[in-house]
Amino acid sequence: MSNQKSFLDICIDFLQKIEKEQAENFKKAGQAIGDAIMAGKLVHVVGTGGHTCLPAYDMFYRAGGLVPVNLIIPIGALYGASGALHGMRIERCPGYMNRVIDYYKVGPGDVAIIFNNIGVNAATIDAALECKAKGAYTIGVGGSPWQKEIPLDHYTRHPSKKNLMDIVDLFIDDYNPVGDAVIELEGFDRPIAPISQVTDSYIVRRIEIEACKYMLSKGFKPPVWMSANRVGGDEANARYQEEYYHRIKNL
Repeated sequence: MSNQKSFLDICIDFLQKIEKEQAENFKKAGQAIGDAIMAGKLVHVVGTGGHTCLPAYDMFYRAGGLVPVNLIIPIGALYGASGALHGMRIERCPGYMNRVIDYYKVGPGDVAIIFNNIGVNAATIDAALECKAKGAYTIGVGGSPWQKEIPLDHYTRHPSKKNLMDIVDLFIDDYNPVGDAVIELEGFDRPIAPISQVTDSYIVRRIEIEACKYMLSKGFKPPVWMSANRVGGDEANARYQEEYYHRIKNL
């Protein structure tokens, strides 16, 4: 946290750190996603509660984004859908995400990306474990500081006391600081300006870019949505809509 740097400077620092230290993981994620798509599999994305649902949603049916993305929506843990206090209770409830993952039919050979900055609560750990049990290649996106600093006996942890970064096949660190907020103001007793959506939006785009580059290197045309608001957009998307309408639950 800082009371000297601007929010812009802090964002730049985070993004530069992520690009420098996670570049190889972006490539690994891109290869895993590319291989799954070329094999006719799906990429499942889930944010396991609260605002961590935003980067998952940002990958779904997005102009310039990948087509075979199945957005897993944990309705009970969505603050805007079920109420914030209700959602917070659900994301700490063991067993809930197991049922959600099963409902969305995550399967062998698929890729599952689990977003959660904190990376220790019940919904997050259950989602990761269930996706692995279903045979999916799992990618976790979250902050290692939280997972290292939250005490093992803290009540927000999954009963297993596991961390997301220790479960998934590939972990991409967004370096989210404990508390998320990064600006301190003089005379105010708590930080403001959460940074997670800036960092996670960047990570989403970098994963997609590497996946497309990898598929092109294999002579495969990446399935990418075109903006429906540009000339020819609806026509370009029609084939993908027909192909995936009965495979992606929310399409």
